[in-house]
Amino acid sequence: MSKLINILKEQAVAIPAEKAKALGGAVALAGLFSVGFMMKEHISPQPRQKLEQRNNEYVETLQSEEIEWLARNIYHEARGESWEGMLAVGVVTLNRVKSLDYPNTIEEVVKDYKQFSWFWDGMSDKVKDRAAWKKAKAAAAEVMLNRDLHLAKELDGVTHYHADYVAPYWAGAKQEIATIGRHVFYM
Repeated sequence: MSKLINILKEQAVAIPAEKAKALGGAVALAGLFSVGFMMKEHISPQPRQKLEQRNNEYVETLQSEEIEWLARNIYHEARGESWEGMLAVGVVTLNRVKSLDYPNTIEEVVKDYKQFSWFWDGMSDKVKDRAAWKKAKAAAAEVMLNRDLHLAKELDGVTHYHADYVAPYWAGAKQEIATIGRHVFYM
């Protein structure tokens, strides 16, 4: 364990306080993921791969605006749901980005005409629950960065969901895949 601590100390880089404050929570979030990835490399019984190679596509595609839009969608669609329910909404959003039937960015998918009710309901989209917002941002980062996310594999190809207290016209034409919390998911 002391060998791991020494490695972490060697790889740690200090950021001046004023820069860290300006960057806000993104620095802390990135730091937590970095430490997690480093520890996984030293603890995992699987063959080691360079972190840069394994997660290169995530690093290239992770843009702060995209993660913000994903977090907004998760917050507004699933802030009252469990962690798994929040992740599921994030997975569906990313599945739509991957699909040829939807726009190519998270922002465009969220803003797509009447696809997510919170964006089109005419009500304020201001974040009021700070704890739920932080959880939504963490869920967005988890969905975007965790390549081994079990739920993403389970919901692969799922592009639709609705709350269990509504009956949308399209539900009968889709294949029901799962119910997570108050949401029913379809392919």
